[in-house]
Amino acid sequence: MTEKEYKSLNRYIMYDTIHRLRHEEHQSIQWIADYLGINFRTVKKYLEMDIKEFESYSNSLNERDCILEPYRSFIVERLGQFQDTPAAQMHDWLKEYHPSFPRVTPKTVYNFVMKIRQEHNLPKLKVNEREYGSLPETPPGKYAQVDFGEYKLRKGDGSRVKIYFFAMVLGYSRYKFICFQDKPFTSENAVYAHELAFRFFHGIPRFIIYDQDSVFLYDENIGDYIMTEVFNSYVKSRPFKPVFCRKADPESKGKIENVIKYVKQNFLLNRSYSNLDNLSKEAEYWLTRTGNAMVHNTTCKVPQQVWSSECKDLQPYIPVTSSALESGHKVQNTNSLRYKGNTYSLPSGTYRGEETRVLVDEENGTLVIKTMDGELLAKHLIPAGRGEKVINNNHQRDKSTSIQNLCDKVKVQFSDQSGAEIFLSKIKERYPRYIRDQITVMLNCLAKYAPEDTDKALDTCLEKALYSANDFKSILSSSAVIRENNNEMEIKSLGTPETQLMVNIRPNKSTIDVYQNLFKSN
Repeated sequence: MTEKEYKSLNRYIMYDTIHRLRHEEHQSIQWIADYLGINFRTVKKYLEMDIKEFESYSNSLNERDCILEPYRSFIVERLGQFQDTPAAQMHDWLKEYHPSFPRVTPKTVYNFVMKIRQEHNLPKLKVNEREYGSLPETPPGKYAQVDFGEYKLRKGDGSRVKIYFFAMVLGYSRYKFICFQDKPFTSENAVYAHELAFRFFHGIPRFIIYDQDSVFLYDENIGDYIMTEVFNSYVKSRPFKPVFCRKADPESKGKIENVIKYVKQNFLLNRSYSNLDNLSKEAEYWLTRTGNAMVHNTTCKVPQQVWSSECKDLQPYIPVTSSALESGHKVQNTNSLRYKGNTYSLPSGTYRGEETRVLVDEENGTLVIKTMDGELLAKHLIPAGRGEKVINNNHQRDKSTSIQNLCDKVKVQFSDQSGAEIFLSKIKERYPRYIRDQITVMLNCLAKYAPEDTDKALDTCLEKALYSANDFKSILSSSAVIRENNNEMEIKSLGTPETQLMVNIRPNKSTIDVYQNLFKSN
């Protein structure tokens, strides 16, 4: 029996079984699909066909390979020369070297290429496949590895919630630590998680291995790493050295990768979520009874027991206060904040020098910025992508003086204060969002022009119902004279009367003829 005949026979058996289960045993379509291990759409398609339609369909499947049969020798030759060629590239070559190549789906080409590989024993080879070797165990207390994970847990009402976790493992003992939170980790959160881990380990390793995560790194250039300001400050305060892996190379820190997978598959799988506190307590109990209490497959030792001896080789851990951990984000001298590649404006006057810091938090797509004392400064919607400037125009205004105080300051400079009050009230009605800007223009005019001119300009505005600071300014600029200081300065002579006489003395001057005669005589 040929391969085509074998496949055709299997299809007929499948067709007959589907119709028997449906029409004789009255099973549901989904039940039949589960029973036969096929997609429910395939069951529906077979049920909708009578025997003649099915025979026509089966014959069309048998003819599909024949469409590519003329290109068999080309494919065999290419696979013999380049055994690592993927089916997608073979499809492109077929179209390149055979302009009349028929339009077929990539799946058809893939199936035909795989069939030829089996017939001619040409398995696909992996180019430059990475070689692995057994590495010696690291000394106790020297290395640790860090990574993050995320997972969706089901709540009691059936909905799902995403949780995020931080994990650290000691390289020698495989002693693990994990902590959870309900939002992505920032540099501040990661620093705090480090402190919790060091307290859990009763010490600090000498080196910690990291991914090139934006939580820790701001930029990287062929081995030169620029850490985020918060993490850089923290590293300087602690006696460990960070080691960053190359990009897209998780295999260089396989211990922590296994921990992340272990937490997901052993602790979080099918666990229900009530709140973050309960999850943290459950994680602590899990570490005690399973995570650090079971024999490790590689070391064949219990991490808890090995850690008991390793902790003596860790560097001492001295707790720091929570306020020291919350070092905050630096405020730029432009009263702005850089956060995750974007710039956010802050109220005028926030910047108080190089040491100005603020606390940031993300809440439902909104960046919440507070002072170090917890006072709200600003809220901004977090944009998609990086390199964006998010500016609140109100932050650029001077709010130290109230609107009413500014109005009073304007009103007292006019002779007709009642008229000035009417003018200002009309401006408030017309420009409620720009009243501060309107008053600022008027104050500048009052400082620039004489009082009698500003009084005339006010009268004109009231008479012609021109209720705008710009109209007030235009009237002044067209008719008034800029106020000047008319006090003439007295120029005081320097020196005594005798020196003044000497100043007025002029020396005798020689004519050019005298010098010309001297040259001629020489």
